Amino acid sequence: MRKLLNLVVGRLKALLRSEPEADDPPRYGSSVSYAACPACGEGSLTYDETAGTSVCNACGARADE
Repeated sequence: MRKLLNLVVGRLKALLRSEPEADDPPRYGSSVSYAACPACGEGSLTYDETAGTSVCNACGARADE
């Protein structure tokens, strides 16, 4: 019974914590960090806000090239 209560309380805390602020802009493209790099196959693509595209964290190849 205690485990179930801890699970419910933990889920409620996570739900309350994960709500974004009203003035936070959406971060499109930031969830692509799991995609493998098509150039080297070893790194993963992460979204670079300054470049405006996904960049490999191993070889530096850009997704738009």
